[in-house]
Amino acid sequence: MNDRTEADLVRVLADAAERAPVPDGDLAGAVRVRRRAHRTRMALACAAVVAIAVGGTVAVRDALPTASGPVSPAAQGPSEGPAEFAVRPASEVWPGAVTTIPKKAADGLTYRPVAALGPTTLLLIAESSFEKAARLDTYDTTTGRGTPLVQVPSPEGKQRYYAQAVEVGDDTVAWWGNVQGKPTWADFWVAPRSGGTARQVGEVTGALADVERIGVTRDSLVWSVRGGGVYRMPLEGGTPQPVPGGEGLGLVSWPWASDASEDRSRNQTKLVNLATGQTIPVNLPEGADGVRCGLVWCAGTLGEGSVVQRVDGGDRRTLPGTSSWEMTSLSGARTGFVGMTQGDRYAAAVYDPETGLAGGIGGLAKDGGSWFGVGVSSSPPSLVYTDPPCEEKADKCPSKHLVINLLALPAP
Repeated sequence: MNDRTEADLVRVLADAAERAPVPDGDLAGAVRVRRRAHRTRMALACAAVVAIAVGGTVAVRDALPTASGPVSPAAQGPSEGPAEFAVRPASEVWPGAVTTIPKKAADGLTYRPVAALGPTTLLLIAESSFEKAARLDTYDTTTGRGTPLVQVPSPEGKQRYYAQAVEVGDDTVAWWGNVQGKPTWADFWVAPRSGGTARQVGEVTGALADVERIGVTRDSLVWSVRGGGVYRMPLEGGTPQPVPGGEGLGLVSWPWASDASEDRSRNQTKLVNLATGQTIPVNLPEGADGVRCGLVWCAGTLGEGSVVQRVDGGDRRTLPGTSSWEMTSLSGARTGFVGMTQGDRYAAAVYDPETGLAGGIGGLAKDGGSWFGVGVSSSPPSLVYTDPPCEEKADKCPSKHLVINLLALPAP
């Protein structure tokens, strides 16, 4: 019996007044985001699951200015002045990218989104109980049909074992797992992306088991650890070896790594290509905090809002009334962000810096609460999900997820 609760999922992300811990199960009273205490990544319900409640002592309202259009990078240039930030429903901004999927598979297993595999195909985890992965499925949003891809086994003799974040490679799907309460042990698994049987690549112990992110190539499983450092293990098994140039770094998405981990108290200052050795410095504005970058774009906080810019500092613009951005993958090197807005219409928005468009998600419910999640993907996630709008009582609303498939967003 899994004895973990939803309260284990989260940690405080934003309580501007106090940043105080919140009792288990108490999602009202502040803007909150928590992560599971024992640091396993599937509990993020994504690369980071986010639960947001608005109300109580930290009211979030009247912070988004009205505006007639999106941010104009050309108009903003490198300046740090206020920018227009218009938020419309994501379904209006990107109608071809927004869909609904059932929360349960045909056999009753609970679906948890992982990643988008293409404009109409999603990868989902089918869970037998809370966070207990039983299977990976693909889901076709055009036909509304889920198809089993691969069973997710537990290693023999490992009680309270949970599979964690999933990584999708060109030919392979990979994931890692660990045992609740035993942070000094982890293992890695791979399966054909086309479906088939999963097999264990290997196990690691000690500091190497404190897995932060994983990546997969044609011949190796790579991962970074929370204390910094990138390692490699052959897909056929073998002894872990440090990746040259990866000392002190954490994976963003193979082969790219950075000098900033999940600890938001430090800004990212560089991107490193571990395959070529190329290093790209990040040009940050003074006073920026919690900056994280993809291959092209960066986002962080600055003053009372957020700052978004290219890695070299170009096209810098501020987004007033927003905070707590997570990187998302729009396609290839194109990076977007999803995070909280402090307005009275939407709990969060997906922001595409290439076009300056923002799509609101997680509209505030009548009880003042709302939430959104991103896929259980090791690399920056390629989908965002929440509950669809519903005017009925909670028990009358359809049991579905509203999903924004970021790989279906139109090219700029």
